[in-house]
Amino acid sequence: MPVRLHRLAAVTVTPRTTWAFAELGDGNGAVTTVEITLGDRSAQVAELLAALQGWEPAAEELVAERLGLTQERVGRDVVLATAVSALRTAVAQLDAERAGVSLHRFLGAESARPLQATEDDEHRHPGTPCRPSLSDQATESVELYANINRALHATGRTPADFARAAERAAGAGFRSFKCAPFDEVSPALPPDRILSAAAAGLERVRAVRDAIGPEARRLVDCHSRFTPATAPVIAAELAQTGVGWFEEPLQPRTAAADLAAIARDAPTPVAGGESGYGCPFFDRLLETGAVSVIMPDIKHCGGVGEAVRAGRSALRRGGAFSLHSPSGPISLLASAHVTAAVPGALPLEHAVGEASWRADLLTPAERVENGHLHLPPGAGLGATLDWRAVARRGRVWTP
Repeated sequence: MPVRLHRLAAVTVTPRTTWAFAELGDGNGAVTTVEITLGDRSAQVAELLAALQGWEPAAEELVAERLGLTQERVGRDVVLATAVSALRTAVAQLDAERAGVSLHRFLGAESARPLQATEDDEHRHPGTPCRPSLSDQATESVELYANINRALHATGRTPADFARAAERAAGAGFRSFKCAPFDEVSPALPPDRILSAAAAGLERVRAVRDAIGPEARRLVDCHSRFTPATAPVIAAELAQTGVGWFEEPLQPRTAAADLAAIARDAPTPVAGGESGYGCPFFDRLLETGAVSVIMPDIKHCGGVGEAVRAGRSALRRGGAFSLHSPSGPISLLASAHVTAAVPGALPLEHAVGEASWRADLLTPAERVENGHLHLPPGAGLGATLDWRAVARRGRVWTP
């Protein structure tokens, strides 16, 4: 059956954040929802998705091939990569529903035997796989880490604001925390000015450490604001605060060689790859030493199946795997299924505090408790987008 685009939606969360969704069906009554959020280019993704629909894929990994798109071409164009990833994810989710199994079981979690965590795991390097991502409980759940950064754009970005956000996340049961503190920094800054420009960001990091304690796992995202000359300076400063990883000081897609040179001497693990497409891209990052923690985003990397392949490949190569997932509830849920399908994965990213109503966009409602996302029972994703709730919060339309 051809895959068809049924309807689209956009929900404004904050002045800086809008989530975009697409519902696709197999023409035989089965439908599923994917997230196509790409900032101010989400509308372009929706247009391209409408243009690409209508083919009959045999399996999600054949989608790009059936469309006549090479991996190199898709990887160069993040809009195209997001549209193709959405189609591939939709096919996988529909296949899981037809098989009558949850998405993570469909992706292979049923054959994975999670290792029991040990006391030594708590003292491992934060960039090292240490605990199974799929909890051994009656209700399956995936550990999350709290991205406190995005909500702070609406409430304030002083060191005290960062500290309060971290305390709230710790109070909600999170054990790992991430922020992107370097608002005042740009790649245009020369090395002799970098410390003064980064001073406010470093103070934010120290405020988070002081709020939640030095033992908590703290991660820093740099949003590619540094250069080969300035990144080592900041890596050394961050190491003194005990951070767990140094995320994307440079853009891995365009500066992988420079990033590898930084990573060789960096005192903390380098993480990244959120805009990359295809398992070979992530394999190259690990082979060249550009990162030790790959961070695929299912919305851009080729979809849920490709993310599982990249994660398993990373772990076989001695690297670590943690999905990039700062977006809406559909993206988080699908990413949790991927995380559950890759035993040894690090905790999954979750943007906390952006919208008090986000859980209500899903049926059943998104359930985040004690720093874990509980996977709903049922085939496929196990939850659907509540389109009436979406319509109240945003806009729904047919292509």
